[in-house]
Parts: sequence; C-alpha cells; structure tokens
Amino acid sequence: MESYLIRIYRREKDNPENIVGIIEEIGTKGKHSFKNLSELGKIICPAVKKTRVKKTQSSKKKSFGDMKKGAI
Repeated sequence: MESYLIRIYRREKDNPENIVGIIEEIGTKGKHSFKNLSELGKIICPAVKKTRVKKTQSSKKKSFGDMKKGAI
C-alpha cells in the first residue's frame, strides 16, 4: 500500500475540481504538482499500460490435421 503526502495550496469551495497542490509518495524523492482533481487522480492511479504477448508456435491452436497425425 502506498502512502502519500498531499499539500493543497489553493482550492475553490464552489468548484471542488479546481484544486492546486503537490503530492509526494512517502519513501521516494519525487514530487508531482497537480492543477485539478483529475490530475491528482491520474498521479495516484496511473493508467495501466497494456503489453502485447507474442504468440509462440507452441501456444497456437493445433489444427485438426495436426491432431490426426498425432502431433498434439
């Protein structure tokens, strides 16, 4: 579980999306600034990058012809 220190420097009571501050993850030296609630959310929960898995010959489905020949 991650722990964060969030410093809020400015916010609007009428519009909670407008929030400005800095966030740092405890135990690291990196700091990130944010200008709205959406940016803060992206820092805390970044999008997961999808990686493609290359199929190998052994992972491909065998054809019916291969099964008849005994290559299962």
